[in-house]
Amino acid sequence: MFFCVEKFKSSLPGKSYSIFFKASGLLLVIAMLVGCAGRQAFRDGNDLLAEGKVDQGLAKLEEAVSLEPKNAEYRIALATSRASAINKLNSSAEAARRQGRITDAERAYRQVQTMDPEHAMARQGLQALVVERRHRLQIAEAEALFKKGKVADLNTALEKIRPIVSENPNQRDALNLKARVEDSLVKQLRPENKLAATFKKPISMEFRDAPLKSILEVVSKVSGLNFFYDRDIRPDIKATIFAKKTSIEDVMRVLLVTNQLEQKILNENSLLIYPSTPQKIKEYQTLAVRSFYLTNADVKAVSNSIKTIVKTKDLVIDERLGIIIMRDTPEAIRMAERIVALQDLSDPEVMLEVEILEIKRTKLMELGVQWPSQVTLTPLQMANAKLTVQDLKYLNFAEATTVSTGNILLNARKEDQDANILANPRIRVRNKEKAKVQIGDRVPVITTTSTSTGFVSESVSYVDVGLKLEVEPTIYLDEEVAIKVNLEVSNLVREIVSKSGTLSYQIGSRGANTVLRLKDGETQILAGLISDEDRTTANKVPGLGEMPVAGRLFGSHKDDTQRSEILLSITPRVVRSIQRPDMLAAEFESGTDMNIGASALKLSSPEDAEPPTADPKDAAASRDGTVKGGAASLVPPAAPVQGDSNPSLQPPPGTAAGSSAAQNPAGGSVSLAWQGPSQTKVGEQFSVVLRVNSQLAVRGMPLLLAFDPQHLQVASVQEGDFFKQGGAQTTFSQRVDAGQGKIFVALVRQGATPDAAAINGTGAAVTVNFKAIKTGEAKLQLLSASPEPSPPNPVKVPVLHSVRINP
Repeated sequence: MFFCVEKFKSSLPGKSYSIFFKASGLLLVIAMLVGCAGRQAFRDGNDLLAEGKVDQGLAKLEEAVSLEPKNAEYRIALATSRASAINKLNSSAEAARRQGRITDAERAYRQVQTMDPEHAMARQGLQALVVERRHRLQIAEAEALFKKGKVADLNTALEKIRPIVSENPNQRDALNLKARVEDSLVKQLRPENKLAATFKKPISMEFRDAPLKSILEVVSKVSGLNFFYDRDIRPDIKATIFAKKTSIEDVMRVLLVTNQLEQKILNENSLLIYPSTPQKIKEYQTLAVRSFYLTNADVKAVSNSIKTIVKTKDLVIDERLGIIIMRDTPEAIRMAERIVALQDLSDPEVMLEVEILEIKRTKLMELGVQWPSQVTLTPLQMANAKLTVQDLKYLNFAEATTVSTGNILLNARKEDQDANILANPRIRVRNKEKAKVQIGDRVPVITTTSTSTGFVSESVSYVDVGLKLEVEPTIYLDEEVAIKVNLEVSNLVREIVSKSGTLSYQIGSRGANTVLRLKDGETQILAGLISDEDRTTANKVPGLGEMPVAGRLFGSHKDDTQRSEILLSITPRVVRSIQRPDMLAAEFESGTDMNIGASALKLSSPEDAEPPTADPKDAAASRDGTVKGGAASLVPPAAPVQGDSNPSLQPPPGTAAGSSAAQNPAGGSVSLAWQGPSQTKVGEQFSVVLRVNSQLAVRGMPLLLAFDPQHLQVASVQEGDFFKQGGAQTTFSQRVDAGQGKIFVALVRQGATPDAAAINGTGAAVTVNFKAIKTGEAKLQLLSASPEPSPPNPVKVPVLHSVRINP
């Protein structure tokens, strides 16, 4: 380099040489400044990215790359940071879109397009947002039609929802609205729902051997019902009835059953009467198809129960999907639903806390003098000659014989050893399933096989040595667990080498096999697997070593004591237990042998009958009270009960329809109420808020909440905004007992003084996020609430809220 510069220098005149080196120095300074600027921009960009300022950080990295385009480190850092930022924005946009926050999702997608205008996911996400906005507009229109409530409006609402569900099957709002519209449509299309009010009217009748059609004619005049008769009904049917203040439904049921007749509801005021024969029942009885999606129970077991109890013949099962499809009467289907609800329960589970402790104690005492045990006499060989027997007579024994003895050892050793080997596994096991824990080594055992031809082969097999524990729990209804326990502890004692050189092992083993029955949380200890060895070894000089005291100087004594014991501690913790069903679910009426699922033939009490509506025709029939061939009267309507308009009995603001709440606070009292959806679907998450309405200043409130663990699973428990008013600091703690269905919450507001910490007003105490795991009616309860300080009037509990979980 220096030679090239000197040669170039000699080829230039003096003035040109000076200009050249000045320009070179200037270029070198510029290059150094650019390099420093690029490095500084790179550092600033990384610092900004670490602080979360993505846009500024990427701008700095781009500046560093522009200053030094050939720097691979800068280019890689820019590409990696941009890709990471784009992925984060895409993830947040997708999450916002799933949660329904369209504006936030669009903002994130736009930021992605700012970084990468050709990004495919951002473009697709913006297109999906356009579709989502259109779907929301259609859902709003369908919601408005649903609120009108007419059958035609409901059908139009379904037509608006159908393309939404077709384009996006997971659109929650559309699915929820579709379920509500279909439920309302089914209720309006079922004439028995409108007929129920008419059936509840009380009536008094007295007929003796009167034609059945005449009796029904009186009922028609009194109630306004229309009757149609099958042509096979005998015209000579007569009946006798004496009824005082009995509902029309009971009168009709008794009349038809006692005369072997059946009824079919045609519309809200028309009934078809036909003979109760198998042929006519097949012609007129409506059948329905119902699909049961089982989550936990075995499909074959449940189908056998339905076939045995409900006598259903049209039954199809799909073991792959866990579906039972049955075709039967609505009464039989409702009965099958109750059977499925009793059997389709989740399997109970238990957490076994196991502690296995091996206590090993070793004591060694070796003390004394170990004298040589033998003397070796060796004759000296003559140099370069062999020693023969003849030569022995010429040997001088004292001079030609060497004597050798062993060493004299002084033993003074004492060893104490305590060893604890602990295994503490936790095993979660399903009911009546086996679980196995093995801790240890697999010791190889080599087997050598040789043939007559000289071929030798070796094979390796393994023996498990260590701790092996097998458990099989059985969970009972009374929170007790029976556990089959099989414990085995093995160790290598010594190695054994055969004459052929094959290596094998002597394995010591201790085990226990038993069955325990413990309560939830009860601890049982299995002990007594003891190995106790006591060895004493003495090495003495004969005669001298037997002396009473001085014998210790002519001998060595070794005492070796080894003791080991294995302890097993096992504690069951029931995670998900079997809940004993209440009597209403475990025992219910099943109809008759000829009519499965039919209501029992019984009369309701006069108090259960609802007063009739004010109808001029009914009033006229009531005033007359007599008909040719008999007499009939209608109980006059009772005075309507006026509703209490006291505002103190109204639920607090924000309470959802259908929620139960205590009364509004009056005189410094505290009330709580649930706010949440009334229905949801299996697999969806929803939030329920427990709201506080307090005129008393409180600074803390422990709460005990209960939920149905068979239908609901707690996703999270979050603190509300009531105790955080004014930006105060709070202490919030919660614990969920999923097995018992309990949530324990403690809320405390912090302050310099107790009076400064207290707060009143209205707000959310706690928000519980649930996941629906099973269809049915799920109930939430506030079991206890203890405001601090205590209000003059205690909080009224329980506060209930029900959520219907649809499939």
